[in-house]
Amino acid sequence: MCSEPKLRALAALPLLALALAVLPLAACGKRGDPTPPPRTIPQPIRDLTVGQRGAEVVLEMGHPKSTLAGLALPALAEVAVYQVTRPAAADGGAPAISETELALAAKPLATLRGAELAGAQRGDRISFRFRLEESAFEPPATARYFAVRTRAAVGEVSPWSNAVALVPRRPPEPPARLEVGARQEGIELSWASPAAPVEGYHVYRREATVPSYGAPLARLGAEAVGHLDTTATYGQRYIYTVCSLAARQPPIESAPAGEREIDYEDRFAPAPPPAVRALASPNEARLLWEPSPDRDVAGYVVFRADPGQEWRRVNAEPVTGQELVDTGLGSGLTFRYRVAAIDHAGNLGEPSEVAEAHVP
Repeated sequence: MCSEPKLRALAALPLLALALAVLPLAACGKRGDPTPPPRTIPQPIRDLTVGQRGAEVVLEMGHPKSTLAGLALPALAEVAVYQVTRPAAADGGAPAISETELALAAKPLATLRGAELAGAQRGDRISFRFRLEESAFEPPATARYFAVRTRAAVGEVSPWSNAVALVPRRPPEPPARLEVGARQEGIELSWASPAAPVEGYHVYRREATVPSYGAPLARLGAEAVGHLDTTATYGQRYIYTVCSLAARQPPIESAPAGEREIDYEDRFAPAPPPAVRALASPNEARLLWEPSPDRDVAGYVVFRADPGQEWRRVNAEPVTGQELVDTGLGSGLTFRYRVAAIDHAGNLGEPSEVAEAHVP
């Protein structure tokens, strides 16, 4: 038989086992070191472009939208622009430069912050311009390489952007006698070519309330002396300019050929609808026609001339389709009809050819 102390010891064993089993569970509830927040490092810029306009270098890029971790990027605090200079190649081009050489040799050119950075942004694009010194156009030719790094408002500096290269050249002469005028089809530009041959032209447009131009509205050949902007919208006020091109890639442009401002108001009546027909039946006439060829048509107005009478308007409100039934007509009479298109600004066009209906 077991003694009493031994019995007490045996009875305690299940309790001890239970306590030992609970200890690991309690340890699992211990809170470790907190996970550090993801670093706010902007994605590197990969669409940096460079060009020359007159005596200025123009750098443009898209606004970075995410971090290296793929998270939404907070507002930018700064954009730092760097430059490396090297002798141009024998053919006048820019020799290749490695990322390592760029990172080691790049010198700060400018840093955009605050109001200067805000002023450089247009939509989702950022543009930076600086003026070249006169010596940049003198031999020997020098290649200039540019790259940027960005920093978020509460983050770190991005990796290097793609590098772009430019060998500055003395810019060509701008076009002369730039004129703009409103037409029903759009806004028409015309200019005179400069005396020296050019590679082509870039046409620029901006709304009057926007301070700077974006990408070219049109890229034209050397033979061009005008352009019709069919994308203009009635009710908008636009400013246009044109630059001559000495080279296309990277673009070497002239200074802008002045600026011309125009208020594009709808003062143009639409053309009449073609193929107007009048089909007579007892006490009525059914008018049918094809749509007016113009783009800004709000509807159609039908005119009727009773026997021996002047023309008068049939419908008070414009017809939006291509059909109207004129009822209550006298039997045995011939009625003449014409149809005119009206636009959204209320401009009523010339009437169509006459169609006749003899009511039985």
